[in-house]
Amino acid sequence: MAIDAKIRSIIKDLGHIKIDDMMREVSSINPSSYYRSKTSIGADGDFITAPEISQLFGETIGFWAINKWQQLGCPKKFALVEFGPGLGILMRDLMRVAKLVPEFTKAVKIFLYEINKNFIKQQKTNLSFTSSRVTWINNINELPPIPCIIISNEFFDALPIKQYIKIRKTWYESVIICDPIDNRLKFDKIELNKALSQQLNIDHKNAQDGALIEESAETLEITRNIAIHLTKFRGVCLVIDYGYNIESSKRSRNQYSSTLQAIKHHQYHPIFESLGESDLSAHVDFNTLKNAALQKGIKNVSIFSQRDFLVNWGIIIRQQLLKSKSLPKEAVILDAQLHRLISKEQMGEIFKAMEYSFFG
Repeated sequence: MAIDAKIRSIIKDLGHIKIDDMMREVSSINPSSYYRSKTSIGADGDFITAPEISQLFGETIGFWAINKWQQLGCPKKFALVEFGPGLGILMRDLMRVAKLVPEFTKAVKIFLYEINKNFIKQQKTNLSFTSSRVTWINNINELPPIPCIIISNEFFDALPIKQYIKIRKTWYESVIICDPIDNRLKFDKIELNKALSQQLNIDHKNAQDGALIEESAETLEITRNIAIHLTKFRGVCLVIDYGYNIESSKRSRNQYSSTLQAIKHHQYHPIFESLGESDLSAHVDFNTLKNAALQKGIKNVSIFSQRDFLVNWGIIIRQQLLKSKSLPKEAVILDAQLHRLISKEQMGEIFKAMEYSFFG
């Protein structure tokens, strides 16, 4: 059954479908769901991520990973894990840098969490040069019982969200229905139970009439599980994604709005058109992720802009080194790539990097 038809069938049976349930149908749980069936990222796909923009991104994270392995005491066996590795380009560039430290490559076991069979084939090709063992997992709870260095780049933004909207002093959950007149899909709302509505009023005292907040239960569950794993076996997790880091008590009025969006062929696309054929995502609430990690025993959490993270870990120095060995035309390309990754007008500010670790 086509994704659109299945969603309409659910609405017919239940009267509506919640946004998180719609996103699961569209993105992951069906064989034809977007993240299970797509074949490309980059110029030929619907969107491009930092690893496809420049090798500088993955190489810089490689320097970060080597440093974290050293902070762990250079364990002779550790897991390098990536959630949503796409085409495997980030891991390819990271491992190319890692060859500078033979002890690192000898100790590492690579684990890739991937649900797309097309991407797994491309990941195998891109990582064929490394002698390090690569294991593919299809459940995030399959992390091995050894120290872990975990990387997630543009993974959490695609996980399902709920949206709650405040009307007067009452919170409602946004849902999707079929318009009885023209049969178009559109947003509607259902009442929340009184206890949850009251809790949202406590947590979001600055929210005015019409305010909207987003919450991802799956993101929080994964973050908590990683935190528990790191406190038990030691390690560090790096999350890079577009999002915001704002305490609920400090949110301004214009910071209560929907971030749910669809992208198709590198352009914004109507959310309900071509369901299953466009990338659905929402901004990541890094402040909530931080609190979830702290609640499970993590002591060290740092959140940076992508610009600050990459600059701190030497991306400019790496770019200058590559430029010194490049032709003038290649040097221009490297300048453009660096600008795209760290400029505040491009990815530098809207993308955040959160690192949380346990080195005990």
